Amino acid sequence: MKYSKAACLFSIVTFVLSSLSTPPVTADENTPGVKRVRFYIAPAEGGDAKLYFVPGDYYTAGSPTFSADGQKLAFDGRKSQDGEQFQEGKILVADADGSNLEAIGLGVMPSWSPGRSRIAFSQPSPYGVAMMHADDSHRKMIETSGWGAQWSPDGRYIAYNIRKGREANLRIYDLIEETKTDLFPEGESPYTSLFWNMTWSPDSNWLCFKGLKSSDNTYDVATVNVAGKQAGYKVHYNNKQAPYADFAWHPQGDKIVFAAGAKPRQLLQFNPAEDKQPEPLKIKVNGTIIGDVCFTPDGQHLLFNVSGTEE
Repeated sequence: MKYSKAACLFSIVTFVLSSLSTPPVTADENTPGVKRVRFYIAPAEGGDAKLYFVPGDYYTAGSPTFSADGQKLAFDGRKSQDGEQFQEGKILVADADGSNLEAIGLGVMPSWSPGRSRIAFSQPSPYGVAMMHADDSHRKMIETSGWGAQWSPDGRYIAYNIRKGREANLRIYDLIEETKTDLFPEGESPYTSLFWNMTWSPDSNWLCFKGLKSSDNTYDVATVNVAGKQAGYKVHYNNKQAPYADFAWHPQGDKIVFAAGAKPRQLLQFNPAEDKQPEPLKIKVNGTIIGDVCFTPDGQHLLFNVSGTEE
């Protein structure tokens, strides 16, 4: 059975908005003095944030991402209160409202395929970027030297970062042609390090990322065309202080959100088509913004993680 684009969009909006009035998963959120991560949601244009859900027994959690149909939410987490370390992190999947939370396997920084049947992710051991079916079956290593895998919205590519000697690069894995292409020509990358949780533009033509420059050890937030640096490359933000390594590109394509500054971090926003510095996205929340962010598929809300002791 086929559905129109308008009907699909209506179902996404209805599901996500109904989730906002659904009681979130609860775990110690009413216990005074419990410091843990909670996920909050706010209007995309800023404003008051509200508690969205508490990720069960996983006191450390981040890298949230909604499936394209708005039905599922994936993120990574670990039971830091029990001494679990980063390498013990798990990929967690829940319904979009945070209910039916399930740990599906080891890994971090999940990224949905457009059809929600597969997930690209990174794994600390054995180190590399990989992909699997959404039930943790059919695991396949993409590249052992890669990190920070992100699936393109059109489903054709998986992007990740690699390092050769003192030079870092972005690599595109074409799932149709089974080829791998670097976006910066050899010897022309200005970065010694590139970081995780980059994000794709909605049309799958651009990537937004964080990089550490080799020339002066400052940090860039930049975009680059999937066809390579020669097809388009632009620095939107540069600072001596490292911004947080997570980005959310609005479904309409005209806004990118990330966190910067010393703790407490400030969410910033910019239009990648304009030559303007990022501006604050004013959100009121009770707690400390960590910086992991994603938009709901309808673009109406921004989901982000917050650290604190109570709502």
